[in-house]
Amino acid sequence: MFSNIPSSEALQSALIVKPASNGTPCTELMVSVVTVCLNPLKDGRKELLVKNLDSVQQQTGVKVEHLIIDGASSDGTVEFLTQYDNKCNDIRILSKSDSGIYDAMNRGIALSRGKYVTFLNSDDFYHRPNGLALSVKALEDSGCGFSFAPILPEGPRFLHRLHRHPDRHLHRIFIFPTIPHQSMLYRRTALHEVGGYDSFYRMGGDHDLTLRLIAAGNKACFVNKAFVTFASGGYSTQDVALKIREKKRRVRNFHKEVFGVEFSDEELDTLVQRYRYPRRYLSVYVASQQMICKIFVGLPHCICLRLLYSFNYWKYYLKCLLGI
Repeated sequence: MFSNIPSSEALQSALIVKPASNGTPCTELMVSVVTVCLNPLKDGRKELLVKNLDSVQQQTGVKVEHLIIDGASSDGTVEFLTQYDNKCNDIRILSKSDSGIYDAMNRGIALSRGKYVTFLNSDDFYHRPNGLALSVKALEDSGCGFSFAPILPEGPRFLHRLHRHPDRHLHRIFIFPTIPHQSMLYRRTALHEVGGYDSFYRMGGDHDLTLRLIAAGNKACFVNKAFVTFASGGYSTQDVALKIREKKRRVRNFHKEVFGVEFSDEELDTLVQRYRYPRRYLSVYVASQQMICKIFVGLPHCICLRLLYSFNYWKYYLKCLLGI
């Protein structure tokens, strides 16, 4: 098994530690929140970074540390962070050039001390103060390898709510990232077992990590409370061709490892761009749905969502069968 996670000892010399200023007694550290950033104070984004920091400090019911993995920013980020008053939770800062976002995230995994690890981008924040505590409880109760929850986009909340009903698109999880990585908490041991993020990827590493966790036998639990607000846009929306190439690589590797299927380039085009398994792989689609039912626990089971899932399954099955 490959590993992109560096040695934590190699990073310690550049680490700045800021203990919480309220001097609360030390309890068992449960969650390491990793925020990766590069020049986050530029372009008027300081307010979003402050929201991010404040929201981590306001988390209740669970002991948290905040790891800031900075890519050697030149906008005064480190100076700002060292002056920030973190009253409730420790902040640890690493400022060092890296080879990309997933290299930086792997550094966060290496330095994390919590039982669980989560990643909160510098433009995102927690809008529910007990969100991490709810996720930890779900993981502790279920024994799952990772959790996920609904998320909210920045802006008017009444307009739309992403991933409100996870059953709606979950049948595509092995082709498309249908669960929001912003709300996911991972067991730190599970991240180390699969080797962290694959730094080959420029924008699809989150989905790749999810697929490798599933392939390694980890289950996922759903937390039915939205607690993350995220900023839309980002690098993943800018290079469509690269996005498709990376998606093909993920889909090919996962299906080969889990189902023993070697897709041709034409079959991958059908699968990745039309979300349809080639007709001769209908049995693989059925097996993938059975796998999903075993892996994902804690999903809503109301009759409307069950009917919706059944409808999506048969619609997709018929598309594969008829080749439409």
